[in-house]
Parts: sequence; C-alpha cells; structure tokens
Amino acid sequence: MSTHPAAPPWLAEEPWVRDLLLWCLQRLHNDRQRAVTRRITPRNLPALFDFNQDTDYRWQLLQSLAKDHAIFTIQPGKAGPNDEPYLNTQLRLDPAKEDILRAWLQQPKVDPYLLAWSAAVQRHAVAFIDQGQALLNNPIQLPDFAADELVGGFARIGDYLGQATTARHVAARCFAGHSKLLDQRSELLFALYGPRAAAIQPRPLLLNAWAPSSFSQVLLIENQDSFLQLADQPPADCALVYSAGFRASAERLLSAHTRFAFLPGSDSTAFQQQWLNVQPWFWGDLDYAGMAILKALRHSLPSLQAWQSGYQPLLEALRNGAGHRPEQAGKTRQVDPGQTGCPFADEQLLPAIRETGHFLDQEWLAGLPV
Repeated sequence: MSTHPAAPPWLAEEPWVRDLLLWCLQRLHNDRQRAVTRRITPRNLPALFDFNQDTDYRWQLLQSLAKDHAIFTIQPGKAGPNDEPYLNTQLRLDPAKEDILRAWLQQPKVDPYLLAWSAAVQRHAVAFIDQGQALLNNPIQLPDFAADELVGGFARIGDYLGQATTARHVAARCFAGHSKLLDQRSELLFALYGPRAAAIQPRPLLLNAWAPSSFSQVLLIENQDSFLQLADQPPADCALVYSAGFRASAERLLSAHTRFAFLPGSDSTAFQQQWLNVQPWFWGDLDYAGMAILKALRHSLPSLQAWQSGYQPLLEALRNGAGHRPEQAGKTRQVDPGQTGCPFADEQLLPAIRETGHFLDQEWLAGLPV
C-alpha cells in the first residue's frame, strides 16, 4: 500500500497540469545537477492564457500544488499592470517530491530505456574484454538512437582497431555518421577494449599562430578578431597564438599532437624552436570565462600571466561603468574561478569583476594596446 498522500481529485481532470508535472519529472531525470524551474509564459503554459477557460481557477490549482502539497515554490515575476498576475512567475520543483509525483502520475522509477540498455549489453557482451561492464556502469542515451543501436556501435568498434585511426573516423562508421559520439570517451574505450584502444589516436589540437623570426614573448589571445587585429600590427618582440576560447587550455597543448597553422609572413621554424622557451602571456575577455581560461592554461604553462597591456584599458573601462551584466550576453552560467595563480588577475581583474558585477569583452578595445 502506498504511503504517499493521495493525488488531488482534480488532477485527472486537468491534463495540462499532468503535462507540466511530467515535464518536470523528465527534466529531473535528465539533469539532477540543476534546479527544475518553469516560468509561466503563454509559450510555456498556454492553459493559463486560454481565456475561453477559467484561468483564475487554473492558477489556483498551481497555487494549491505549492501551498497544500509543497510540490513547487512560487517565485513572483515581473508583470505589467494590465498583465495576468502570474505572468513570468517561476515554479521551482522540490526534488524531494519526486516519489510523490511518480505515484500520482504512475511513472515508476525503473526506466524502460535502462532495461533495454542492459539487455543490449548482454547481447553484445562477447565483443568486450570486460563483458560490457563499463557500458552497464555508463549508460548513454541520445535522441533517435535505440539502446541496441548504441551498444551495437560500441561492439563494432573492435573491427577498426587493427590500424591507427581517429575517434572521429571510428564514430562516424559505427554510429550512423555521428562523428563526435566518442569525443571524451577514451576511458570507456580502454575499459571495453584494453590496449587495443590505443589504435585510436588523440585528436590533434589545431591552433593558428603568427611569429617573427625572433621573439622573447608569446601572447595567447582568446578571440579571433583581436588575434587578427594584433597580427596586423603585432607588439614588439612577440609571437601570437589564437587560443580559440578554451581550446588551447587542453592538456594536449604541449603534446606532439598539437598542430599550428601559420598566418602569412610567419617564421614557422623559429616559432616551433622558440615558443616554449619564452615568456607566455594571455589576453582574453574580462569575464569569469576569460579568467578560467587563464587558470586552465597555467596548468600547461605555469609562468603564464595576464597581459597587462591588453587588460589594463579594459579594467579602467570596467571601473568607469563600461561592460554588460552576465544575463545581457548569455553568460549567467559562467563561474567565478577563484584564484588563477596570476597576481594581476587575482588582485585586480577578478576583484573588479566581482565588485561591478559586469563583464567586458576584449573586442571592446577599438585601439591597439601598446
């Protein structure tokens, strides 16, 4: 016998509420690291804006779910004087109510996909040195792929391990042309195939660079426009590398798998001989992501510092009111990296970002730093 409180009697009569609750359960299942929220708008909850119906009553039902059953908390939003009072209100699911919702909606926790995944692994177990245990421990679910298609694809990988190849080539052959499916899954491949997985070569890191015949500094630049701008009028005694956001912060930056494509006028031989033996600098956006790139790059290049010639004018502009709020540029998910290990960044740049609450992209700098 269930110990959960009974569903409200009106739930069976309000399919739009069931749809909302089912949506919340699915979001909770897909990502348990983030809060499940739903903002009330005509697009998200059209039932509350169908004025041929009693929308006041429907709003009361949602309030009842919050007040009487604690399924949601309700956070008021901004609504105009002529708008419905619930416009832009946010519903925040209490994840502790998952079992109650599953009982009300008859949605058991046993996922049919996981059952299909387990059965598929058993069918293909002979293909793997661990009998597929790594796949059982790491189920993968992708849109429009059945469990057996994915597991069967992993089983076919063994056919391509007799010669050197790349993860992108193998994935394209084994997963209906989906070349990126094996990205970041090298540990899984070694668990399934052991030393044979070494036939899949690490993907080369490709970076653009410009270099004079002699230089004592190398500047890594986050964004393309700023890189090309500086390449036209480079700082004295300096080589340039376009880091392409976080790309250059990969651990393979210093490996034999890194490749450089050089702009015209570069001395590629001099660059390859010198770039790891000179002072490295980094210049990127004045935001948390830019500081995180600096921090990540320092794992490969411990002497790397923030380039003050580029950051100082951005810093002064930020302190004088320039910049944008994170939500204005889709940057609300950026995380404060804490300490980067660079004194200038830790003592001046990051404190300014925290104090102002604003970011500033490096492209703001119309003139060239000197």
